[in-house]
Amino acid sequence: MPSTHRPALRRACLSATVALLTLALAACGSKSETEQLAELRDGITYTQYRRLSENGLPGGLTAYQKGLKWSGENWASNNPTADLPKGDFSEADLCVVHVLMAYGALIANKNTIALAESDIVEGQSCSAFNRAAATSLRAVVFQREQWPGLAKLEGAKAWALPTQAGEDLPPAEHMVVLHAALAYFAASEQEWERAQVHFDALGHLLGQPWFAQIPPVGIAFKEGRTRDGLSALKKLSVDPTAPTEVRKELVALIAKVEAKGGDVDSAIFMPRLVATLTWEMIASEGPQLLRTATGFAEEQADWAALSGSVKDGTGKAKATAAQWWNKAREAVAPADGAAKDAGEETKKRDRD
Repeated sequence: MPSTHRPALRRACLSATVALLTLALAACGSKSETEQLAELRDGITYTQYRRLSENGLPGGLTAYQKGLKWSGENWASNNPTADLPKGDFSEADLCVVHVLMAYGALIANKNTIALAESDIVEGQSCSAFNRAAATSLRAVVFQREQWPGLAKLEGAKAWALPTQAGEDLPPAEHMVVLHAALAYFAASEQEWERAQVHFDALGHLLGQPWFAQIPPVGIAFKEGRTRDGLSALKKLSVDPTAPTEVRKELVALIAKVEAKGGDVDSAIFMPRLVATLTWEMIASEGPQLLRTATGFAEEQADWAALSGSVKDGTGKAKATAAQWWNKAREAVAPADGAAKDAGEETKKRDRD
């Protein structure tokens, strides 16, 4: 004969289980951003990947380079890897590659890998430029993990890096220019997943979180959802976090689109929108540098191959990335001699 106490016992057990689950969830929810970050860094994915990248990358790049030589590649014949040293890779070379691997991981939505790569850069004797780059990418990781406090701190950390000898701008300003230029180029190719990384980084560097809302607009127009795109722009045009000048520009652009009956050529409209909005925000940071960086981005014929191959970590991506990042570094931050000459020329014009 069944016990009359069993239903009550089952209800009691169920209630206890629910209570324990509730307490467990509450405990997870009460963890600070710093505690959650510490857990991620202690996790097996982060620790194993970081160990592999730190210890295996130099040998992997060297093996890839030797493979090119053995296969008869001509280093002087338009080879995208020709700018890399033809011997052992220096720590500076590896810093470049780690930054680009963090960037590629973000494009592929691999936050843990992006964090590990950016942490490697911070932990090594990398240049201020590469540390600023890694910091800006780490801020994007924290944003995507929904840790706004940590993301804001990373933005501040980038601005705390001092101006280097021979340069007239701090590393963070060079990062602003570079991210703006590459956001524009990604918009021109309608590669909005890639553009999202740059807009997220710009949002943290400039303290303008509304920047992150631009790529979804581009996606809507690209997919022919004009009404959705215009609706998103209208919301942005009344967003109180966006500066007044930006909101005015958006109102004017929306009016032009609606005057044409909502006809939008996203391949033309969105790059113009991106250029307009980024110009409004960083003109005070150095418009000449923006023009230089934008021109540089448009000239890179190898960009399409890089953006595709860097996601899966192929050797060519690492090698091309190193060449590309070095060129970008030169484009937005002049060499010591060039910076000095430019400074003297500016002083001369001021005297005249």
